[in-house]
Amino acid sequence: MKKFSFLLYILFSFSSAFLSSCKNDDPIKARQNAVDKLYKNGTVKIAIANSFESNQSKMWEGAILAQEMINGSGFLPVRLELVKFDDGGTSISGMTTAYQIASDEEICAVVGHGYSDISLPCSLIYQYYGILTFNFISTIHALTERNNPLIFSNMPNDSNFGEEIAILCDKQGLKNVIIYYLENTSGTSLSNAFEINCSKHGISVMSRDSYDITTSRQEFERIVRRWKNNFMFDSIFLAGRMPLIQEIISVIRENGVKCPIVGSDPFDDPLLTTSLDSSENGKIFAVSNYDVESEHPRFREFYSLFKEKFNGEPDQETLQAYDALMVLAKAIGKAASANPTEIANVLRQYVWNEAAGSYTFTQAGAVQNRELTPKVFKDGKFVKITE
Repeated sequence: MKKFSFLLYILFSFSSAFLSSCKNDDPIKARQNAVDKLYKNGTVKIAIANSFESNQSKMWEGAILAQEMINGSGFLPVRLELVKFDDGGTSISGMTTAYQIASDEEICAVVGHGYSDISLPCSLIYQYYGILTFNFISTIHALTERNNPLIFSNMPNDSNFGEEIAILCDKQGLKNVIIYYLENTSGTSLSNAFEINCSKHGISVMSRDSYDITTSRQEFERIVRRWKNNFMFDSIFLAGRMPLIQEIISVIRENGVKCPIVGSDPFDDPLLTTSLDSSENGKIFAVSNYDVESEHPRFREFYSLFKEKFNGEPDQETLQAYDALMVLAKAIGKAASANPTEIANVLRQYVWNEAAGSYTFTQAGAVQNRELTPKVFKDGKFVKITE
């Protein structure tokens, strides 16, 4: 009997210890405790994640500029610490990076990632570990459609871009279009949105084809020749990422197709504009979230500060990262807390006026009423199309 009682005691003790450890292993509660402690000690920690090596992003410079502004302004009562992570440019390496970020319980939020097919799976990891995710550049609409209370985006989504690109085509009199898209999460979503809006504007889709990151130059040439021999078209909608966009445009022109080519924000990249000559004036169009001609006082301040500090031009990723951190820091200041849930609640309550304009967020975390800028290539750069 004593032996049985002793075994019961051991079993009870083990069960109690196990249940206690389970409570302590709650990743969301553990993070809340860690960020609260760090905040009380005068620091808030945010991760910056992107494919820095593979896409030559200037995002980090934008984050550093924002950090200096935040730590020098006083509107955040604690010091902002940034931790840089390279996600490797693929969904697998991106998820590995997300787990690395999650392993640091003092991180309250992450600003990232550059590619939608990385952002989407990583957002689920961050949700499980209770990290607030601020999407700064991915356009995939599914990010804010998963009932995740800790995700926000200051980037318009593919539905917004698809509509504006169709409007641009309509205004330019482009009525018979070829769709050629990168077969990944973002490319498929954007092409779907564009095609839906084509029907609303009387635009005929003559052919829809896809490619992937392994598609050879010979295959690009084959598909362009097929278009020439089989379809009457006046424009090409091209969805993808750099440097593939640059290569495909080169193949299209080398094969004698001179019609306008239309795309979204990845077109608005110095890698593309520096590869084009004056023969492309008025023939390459883009719808972008970045308006370098903006006269908004906060944008002009951001632009001047960036050029002074880094001796170069900012780009879309620079501005998006800068604004994301400014909004986050102000929300943390208003919440007087680094608890991700409390930050999220504050983010939904206010209008945030930053360099790119004003931001308001839906309950799902999507940005509302952001204007996109139609542009045309002219003399080495994209310029805003005025009515």
